[in-house]
Amino acid sequence: IRTWRDVRTGSGAKERVPMTLKISVEGVEFQPFTGRLRISGLVVEGPDRFGVKGKRHSATLSIGQQLVVEREAGWTRESLQRLRSSGRRGTAIIAAVDYDEYAVGVLSPYGFAVLDDKAVSLPGKDDESRDEEVRRLVDLVAKRVVEESSRRSSNVAVVVGPGHLKREVAARIAELAPKLRVVVDDASMGGRSGLEEALRRRSVAEALREYSILAAEAVIEEFMRRAARERDKIAYTPREVAAASESGSLEAVVVDESLLFSIDDEVREAVDRALERALKVRAEVIIVPSDSPAAEKIKALGGIIALLRFPLPPEARRL
Repeated sequence: IRTWRDVRTGSGAKERVPMTLKISVEGVEFQPFTGRLRISGLVVEGPDRFGVKGKRHSATLSIGQQLVVEREAGWTRESLQRLRSSGRRGTAIIAAVDYDEYAVGVLSPYGFAVLDDKAVSLPGKDDESRDEEVRRLVDLVAKRVVEESSRRSSNVAVVVGPGHLKREVAARIAELAPKLRVVVDDASMGGRSGLEEALRRRSVAEALREYSILAAEAVIEEFMRRAARERDKIAYTPREVAAASESGSLEAVVVDESLLFSIDDEVREAVDRALERALKVRAEVIIVPSDSPAAEKIKALGGIIALLRFPLPPEARRL
């Protein structure tokens, strides 16, 4: 991870120095109100001249920051698929626009890519053609966002920029695609730099987080309907869902993210087993934040629920 650390210089004074460290992670803490992840542990690799190896270090990760994660047991395909499922769901098209440049990018569960990054040359403010050219720019960016949203089945469009222009673009997007959710936020500039700034904005993460919760709510609603009429086509609690997964019957699973890190080995292993098998049979897997309304609804049911493709008798629900 690329991080900062206080080190002593030759004069004995402390100086904050950027460095790349490899940390054996011992603690992880998510800060929901800032969208940041704090990790701590022992430094196992670092610059020799600073003598940091073997010392403790904590680092805070923000949205968009990159790091390499190694696992002693290695990564199975199912583990990687589950990691992807536990992140943001859906895809967002992001536009950063100003009067001299604009850029369009796509944020998906697999990363971020810049699609367009172009300079704009508008007439001066006293030029009679300026208003018409601004309207053309607004229309151009809005149509590009809608086009990419349709092509990539995006759920959210985010428009950022330093002035009023972003609101004009957002309004045009809403006209062209009324069902597309449009989020507007500030950025100090347009273009590629504006996109990078947008990735650090909480509004982007919250918009996609909300989509995940909405998807979970739909599964919960169907679960409750079946609970009244088709009890043999649902499962709940880690043990029962894991047992149901043995039959390959899982259709959709919603799990409170805290179960993934449960200190109860039996619970954690049952959830791991259920999710791995769910991915193998291409079931929908939705991992919801513990502070979400969806998580609150399923906590009384053991923190995990499942819809089943076919009925399972009671004896098939026991491990």
